[in-house]
Amino acid sequence: MIKKLLTLAIILLHIQGQAADILSGGFCYDIIAPGEVAVVPALEGIENTYEGTVIIPETVYHDGLTYHVTAIAHEAFAGSGVTQVQIPNTVMTIGDRAFAGCGLLQSITLPLYVQHLGRAMLAATAIKSIVIPEGVEVLSPDTFYECVKLHTVYLPSTLLTIADGAFEDCFNLFEIYSAAQVPPVVEGDANFLAVSGVDVVVENNKVAAAYAADSIWGNTDTFSLWANDDINLDRPTLDIEREAGGRSRVTLGENAAFSIYGPDGYLLAVTAADNYYLPTPPVDTEYAIAATNLIRESEDMLPCTLTPEVTTAVEEVPEWARRPEIVAHAGAIHISGDRNGTWTMVCDIYGHIYYRHPTLECFIDNLPQGQVYVVVVGDVVEKVAL
Repeated sequence: MIKKLLTLAIILLHIQGQAADILSGGFCYDIIAPGEVAVVPALEGIENTYEGTVIIPETVYHDGLTYHVTAIAHEAFAGSGVTQVQIPNTVMTIGDRAFAGCGLLQSITLPLYVQHLGRAMLAATAIKSIVIPEGVEVLSPDTFYECVKLHTVYLPSTLLTIADGAFEDCFNLFEIYSAAQVPPVVEGDANFLAVSGVDVVVENNKVAAAYAADSIWGNTDTFSLWANDDINLDRPTLDIEREAGGRSRVTLGENAAFSIYGPDGYLLAVTAADNYYLPTPPVDTEYAIAATNLIRESEDMLPCTLTPEVTTAVEEVPEWARRPEIVAHAGAIHISGDRNGTWTMVCDIYGHIYYRHPTLECFIDNLPQGQVYVVVVGDVVEKVAL
């Protein structure tokens, strides 16, 4: 069978070289609708320069307007050096080959309400385990093509179809947890090519019998079917480490899935990523984390308390050393000091807000020039002129 998926070099040639509409916080965006943007490639020549841990924000402030991040464009991160990706729940669509060829990408948290996952979205990545969110009905063609490190996949109850080549050459695939009561239709001849010995866990023996009667799922050379009754759920590691940029990294565990709940009990994410990133709060804030496999969730919900950033021996640190320095330079507002990472707001002298976000970088650009701005960092207020 001739594959339509291309090598990394050819994937990169597909990326369009046009300039992005918005550059902010290390990301490039195109405006796709009033108040909505999509993440697009960050290009230097044909090189996509995104790298490392990527936490995509929910909103972008630009030129006095607020935009919601609702999409990841085709090939937005293709061939880049990203290692971990966390996508906000505002994103509804992820484009074709969005992360294809990211050979260092090991984990990703998909948005809870995503409606479309693009063709070859994660092809040829180092992804190890992943949760496909509830509501997704189709795994597009070549979704995990040549994901040779893929170990564990969690499929939602809503899944109806697994398109051709979705799991081709995932020869280290070890287990699939499927919450779908009816076996998803598996299309094409190459879907589980080079895959064998996969444990498939479903809700109960009745559902297992339905899978066994299916011509694909019932193939004992490829799959072994199990009922969920005797499956133990892993407990999260829950190591917490503060990071730069006003974030705290919560270590969860390998090849296991967890539901993460906010302080008011609302669901923030369901993820099989090794780590989940939360904003470091201004006061002690308690989250809750429960193991899940989408078929059932552990009743043992563990508290996860995040504390604010604390400076050691504050009484010995003079106020001038703690106070952030806010200056205008080269058309941008630069912020430095120990309190960088607290909530920051930039508005003009008439109260028109241009930026409001935890400060994830040391400068704020893309502001109209020739104006005076009021900059608020925590409880520090300064005026600067651009």
